[in-house]
Amino acid sequence: MDIQRLSQMRQLLDLTEQVLHSARQKEWETLIEKERQRRTLLEKFFQQKVSDYEAPRIEEMIRQMMTLDKKIVALAEAGKLEVLKKMRNLSAGQQAIDAYADNSD
Repeated sequence: MDIQRLSQMRQLLDLTEQVLHSARQKEWETLIEKERQRRTLLEKFFQQKVSDYEAPRIEEMIRQMMTLDKKIVALAEAGKLEVLKKMRNLSAGQQAIDAYADNSD
């Protein structure tokens, strides 16, 4: 495996870890940007044919990325639920304000 392929593999894993970090920190815009970078690099990486020699290392990298991706998805889902709860609370608060305003006349 040449140096460039190894470097790309390290970048892919590093970007995946950065995406996970962003999810943990609830930095959704940063997460989206890092995911775009990762997708671009993945496309570039897999445009090259995978040799039999590289296959085991690439398979391991993919497994690591999939494990991290599961954590990212779980955090994103939790973040989504948190946002929905906040929106419901805001909506309920607005309804209470509207009801007060309607009854204060």
